[in-house]
Amino acid sequence: MTMMMEYPKITVVTPSYNQGQFIEATLKSVIGQQYPNLEYIVCDGGSTDETVEILKKYTDRITWWCSEKDKGQSDAINKGMRRATGDIVCWINSDDVLLPGTLHTVAKFYQDHPDTDFANGYTVEIDKEGKIINFTHIVMNHFFFRHGCYNISQPGMFWKREIFDRIGYIDESFHAKMDVEWLIRVYEAGLKVRRINRNLGAIRIYPDTKTAQGGSIWKRDTDALREMYHGKYLPENGKLYRPFFKLYKILDGCMFRNAIRKWQYCGKPVTAYKENL
Repeated sequence: MTMMMEYPKITVVTPSYNQGQFIEATLKSVIGQQYPNLEYIVCDGGSTDETVEILKKYTDRITWWCSEKDKGQSDAINKGMRRATGDIVCWINSDDVLLPGTLHTVAKFYQDHPDTDFANGYTVEIDKEGKIINFTHIVMNHFFFRHGCYNISQPGMFWKREIFDRIGYIDESFHAKMDVEWLIRVYEAGLKVRRINRNLGAIRIYPDTKTAQGGSIWKRDTDALREMYHGKYLPENGKLYRPFFKLYKILDGCMFRNAIRKWQYCGKPVTAYKENL
């Protein structure tokens, strides 16, 4: 007898500020999931470009949205997460996208692995025009993570909303590595972490992003992590372990897997990605 699929409520939060050139693609990638138990929250920081007009077009498809001055990305994420009522939550930035079929894949994964607290799937990198340019290698291993060897990509992160009660919300003093700091707390609390062996989201790489720019924001956050966690979890401490980390990724199969995906999809629009459908 085949069991019917249950659809846990999934909350997606999008923090936004002056991303009018990209946010409609983000909205469409979430709304277009056609997931039957979706809660979608958008927290805009008072954008002065076309963002608000775009949001108004989708008011009937967004559960709740606002456009008001905030204290930055981490503040916007927390504002959305505090309103969230989903069993599973995630955030997707206003220049990134969810891949087709992702929410159904995540729901099925949590149904099959109900003890999972936090899950991270693979992600792809896209350019300014939304074409796939690379695939990431996601490794969820506490030993390597603790020693500064890790590949995480925030658009592929999903977790049970209830763990906020155990480890708190995003640290709003972080403006670039807030996802790394929060994941450190996930591991330190001994929560159940698993990887979803599918590509779930896409991160957009272009010169204006924090990821591409690096600089003082990244340095400040790195210095804060060093002080908070006494030097643990920093890539600068992982030199000894990097050869083993690379071997682990080869044996794990993720590098081979993504080489195939890269051959199949690089140069194609992200909307053409069909793995989860």
